[in-house]
Amino acid sequence: MKPEHCGVIILAAGRSERMKEFKALLPFDGEVRFLDKILQTYSGWGCQEIVLVTNPEAFTEMKKLKMIPYKVKVVINDRLDLERFYSVKLGLSALTDADFCFLQNIDNPFIDETILDLIYRDRYSGAYISPVFSNKGGHPVLLNRQGIKTIYEWRDLAANLKDVLHTMEGRTVEMPNDRVLINMNSREDYERYI
Repeated sequence: MKPEHCGVIILAAGRSERMKEFKALLPFDGEVRFLDKILQTYSGWGCQEIVLVTNPEAFTEMKKLKMIPYKVKVVINDRLDLERFYSVKLGLSALTDADFCFLQNIDNPFIDETILDLIYRDRYSGAYISPVFSNKGGHPVLLNRQGIKTIYEWRDLAANLKDVLHTMEGRTVEMPNDRVLINMNSREDYERYI
């Protein structure tokens, strides 16, 4: 399915204190790192705009490794005290005119085109679409124009994304497996999944 004007914001601004290494740089499969895998998936699926939100230190490492293709817009979050919601707002401000936008965490490189298709097919049914498996919410979340506008205009920069999403009319889509629930936050998580 060819997507309409659809973007993705890859959220990679965390300090990775428990992981002890920037998650974007972690090996996924051989020479492919988490960021590489996520970029390949979304660009292969057809996302027209890819925005990477990261912190200054991680960005320096990514540049050294030449990991960021020219078509990826990079936004630096230097206010890490404001956490994830602020990164989402920064990413949305870099989109030019997306009708839809995925919010993709860097700590789940298991996303694939089948998952994106399942979420995207319900794109008109709510301000956001959230994948679920066994009644547990996962990622990525897909925002439509209304969802993008609501978050972009939200005044509290330190808000919780989940709380903000719950102010909107959303829809959940059941997934065939638990890949959408994976969050790798520690070395133990990494060793279990990779």
